[in-house]
Amino acid sequence: MSGPKQRKGSTMTNLAHNLTRTAATHHDGPAILLDGTTVGYRTLDAHSARVAGWLAAQGVGVGDRVAILLPNIPHFAVVYYGVLRAGAVAVPMNPLLKSGEIGYAAGDCGARAILAWGAAMPEARKAAAELGIGCTDVTAEDFTTALAATEPSAEVVDRNTDDVAVLLYASGATGRPKGARLTHGNLGSNTETVARMLGLSAADTVFGGLPFFHVFGQTCGLNAAVLTGACITLLPRFDAAKALEMLSRDEVTVVEGVPTIFLGLLAAADVAGATGATDGLRFCVTGGAAMPVEVLHRFESVFGCPVLEGYGLSETSPVVMFGSLDGPRKPGSIGTPIAGVRVRLIDDEGRDVAEGAVGELAVSGPNVMAGTGTVRRPTRPPSPTAGSAPETSRGATRTASLAAEYRHGLHPLTVGETGAGAARFAGGAGRHGSFED
Repeated sequence: MSGPKQRKGSTMTNLAHNLTRTAATHHDGPAILLDGTTVGYRTLDAHSARVAGWLAAQGVGVGDRVAILLPNIPHFAVVYYGVLRAGAVAVPMNPLLKSGEIGYAAGDCGARAILAWGAAMPEARKAAAELGIGCTDVTAEDFTTALAATEPSAEVVDRNTDDVAVLLYASGATGRPKGARLTHGNLGSNTETVARMLGLSAADTVFGGLPFFHVFGQTCGLNAAVLTGACITLLPRFDAAKALEMLSRDEVTVVEGVPTIFLGLLAAADVAGATGATDGLRFCVTGGAAMPVEVLHRFESVFGCPVLEGYGLSETSPVVMFGSLDGPRKPGSIGTPIAGVRVRLIDDEGRDVAEGAVGELAVSGPNVMAGTGTVRRPTRPPSPTAGSAPETSRGATRTASLAAEYRHGLHPLTVGETGAGAARFAGGAGRHGSFED
């Protein structure tokens, strides 16, 4: 059986190679912590290989969509990399979704199967039954038994850089959620850039409180940790007191979160009367919403580490702009464009705006999605926007986010608070929690 053909202008890759390479070099180094459970890189790699083999036995092939409804537990990483390893497309969803919402996304993308955890199974089963597809509880004992009896897929299926790796259903400005098609190239390049900017290594432990079904937690947390051999300690549902305890217990070096996480940690520290032993914190990263400057300053004072601000979207894998670890920082700014990414501020006609004027952010670079909607036959009639490309202006993708540029030597872009752009930048505290787009 021949593998996928390399397309002109594309190279062969697969995001899952990051796991196999790290497992080969770090062996039993800790990949994931969840309270008293530790999963090493070699174990994570081996289990993902069995998931890939199990998927193949279920008839899931290259390019097929697999819906994933899991919180931040070790099973997410095992299933996610197993799906990618098999050459299929991961479709992560909020495990709190109702059956109609699961069914819409799974039907729109033509999912071949739904993989969920026990608490999500009642709603997931309803959606699967309506679509006529399989639904499996990957946290159940019978699945563990089936995996143990499955021949692992030792090889990682090669994919082109422009092949879709992940399909994310994020709320748009209008209408129903649209699936953002993120390729192996999109996610691979953004993961590498994030890991390099943060200086992540196997010596780091990353706080895993951002949900992996969201692109922020997926790229900057899970994928960046796996690429570098860092450990990620998981918090399936955010609890500020528990999070504060984890920073000390697991010797966390990097915290990534939305502003509400930092507010929660500050409140927990006030109640506890101390931050705990958090001297190992190197820095924190915030995004997904505008961080109030006073909160940023207070957090840095209480926890004794810098907080770096950034900007991104599901459609950009997600990071577009980021503050500097090495240079001077301007609180309230979303930083400067990351390597390889070009950002313009444009008016309604697509013309560049003057310095200090408010404009819409337009982005171009290797992190920008391939498009929205599905390019395979859905199991339901496609939505009116399915398959539509993002609106562009001179080759740059318009984001609907408003900003103004001020030149103080840092060239920062500060997000405005007006209109649809502000709602989009704020991460749209959607129907299913503050981490939704």
